[in-house]
Amino acid sequence: MTPESKRIVKYAAIGAVMAIPLPIVGPIIGGIVGAVIANNKNRNEGLRSY
Repeated sequence: MTPESKRIVKYAAIGAVMAIPLPIVGPIIGGIVGAVIANNKNRNEGLRSY
């Protein structure tokens, strides 16, 4: 796995764990939000490298 995909998986897991107290939809939405945040961080780091 690339470092970018590892970061996305890590943030998606954190988002899902934080949303566990919500009913069924909570972990799904939390995982999506975490993945979006990590994807934005990956883009920002990619822009700085050039």
